[in-house]
Amino acid sequence: MSIYIKNGKVVKDDSVQDLNILVEDEQIKKIDSPENFDEAEFNSSQIIDAKGRYVLPGMIDAHTHYLLKSRNSVTADDFYSGSLAAAFGGVTTFIDYIDDQHERDNSLKESMDNRKDEARDAVVDYSFHQIITHFDDEIARELREIKEQGVNSIKIFTTYRKEGYLLEKENLYELFKILNQLELLPTVHAEDNQIIEENEEKYKKEDKTGVEYHPDIRTDKSEAEAIKNIGELIDIMEMPAYIAHLSSELGLEALKKQQSEGRDLYAETTPHYLVLNREFLEREDGYLYFMTPPLRTKEDNETLWKGLAEDDLDVVATDHCAFTKAQKKIGDDSFNILPGIPGSETLLPLIQHFGTEKGLNIVDIVNKLSTNPAKIFGLYPRKGSLKEGTDADIIIFDPEISRPLDNIFMHSMAEYSPYKHIEVKGFPLTTISRGEILIDEGAYRGFRGHGQFIEAEKSSLY
Repeated sequence: MSIYIKNGKVVKDDSVQDLNILVEDEQIKKIDSPENFDEAEFNSSQIIDAKGRYVLPGMIDAHTHYLLKSRNSVTADDFYSGSLAAAFGGVTTFIDYIDDQHERDNSLKESMDNRKDEARDAVVDYSFHQIITHFDDEIARELREIKEQGVNSIKIFTTYRKEGYLLEKENLYELFKILNQLELLPTVHAEDNQIIEENEEKYKKEDKTGVEYHPDIRTDKSEAEAIKNIGELIDIMEMPAYIAHLSSELGLEALKKQQSEGRDLYAETTPHYLVLNREFLEREDGYLYFMTPPLRTKEDNETLWKGLAEDDLDVVATDHCAFTKAQKKIGDDSFNILPGIPGSETLLPLIQHFGTEKGLNIVDIVNKLSTNPAKIFGLYPRKGSLKEGTDADIIIFDPEISRPLDNIFMHSMAEYSPYKHIEVKGFPLTTISRGEILIDEGAYRGFRGHGQFIEAEKSSLY
């Protein structure tokens, strides 16, 4: 059955237009002015009247951790529940991680195939970043192979030595040379390991290990220092790089300095670094707000909003990494609590609700949450656009409806919402993925396994 969407305010080509859309065979068949459609032809179509609502390209959560195995635990959300929650929030594509490379039980291609198998129940479409934690000639060869299989971005860490993720500087240099040759985009968890390890030793000696000290252990200075180091490296290589989950004013200042000096450095931030702050870590349930990098101050929040409004930051993604309350309670301090919070479902509602107060309009929001990540991670225009001949990933968003973000209204298996104190104005009510209505006026009509792996092309940053 085809779908005909009429009377909506369509966000297309950096503008809001009065357009109607015809969907057939998973794709946008026609998008045009209402007078160029003959509605008599659409009696056999499902007709969606979007009057008073925005019609948006599907959102892209470019940073998720579904079915993540971490510290002898597995996240509460697997690919089904995580992507289901994402669909309810207007996300039609997510980019997750291939994350067993540091164990080296498999080749990169085998790890990728295993991850695809784990993702087979996804409700919406997906792509992958590949994590690299060491480098040698074999890895160089395998990188070429996974590029051919549709991966275009490589995640590296400048911290987590003890956990086996830190890539030492000499290996980092050699890896970046190969990435540049292959035009694979490095994405970086940017925190300086030396600063953090020195702080860890100091705070342990002083018996200051509670979650309220987490921002003082993993400081904003460590983020800024790591961003500076990456900027200097890509300057030598003459290549781009992308900073994941930037959290602080100091980090943003370091980013802007690198950009002003001509380095092709780009960055994402997350909703929690925009609307939550370290005061939440001082509460009795502070463990529920524990993630890495840690929450910062209200001043950091405001600076990051400004960075979004002024286009210093390119993407908002969630770093969705959901554990239940029981899992979070297993640890008791900043060194052993499982880090991460749920976020995919609340990405668009939070950024639209607060962003409109911070200088962002609906076009800006679509760019940060859909178009930019699609371009950067090689999915555009198939994803992140409303163009004829592309996947019919479409959101009907009601800017007037109010929704509390309490857990009882959410679909993550985390069993809590870090945003339960917030009621947003504006919420996606209908989610269409490749022409399939997954969420219909808030009711689930999708099915397990609808999502497909999308091969990424070369990043727009090259």
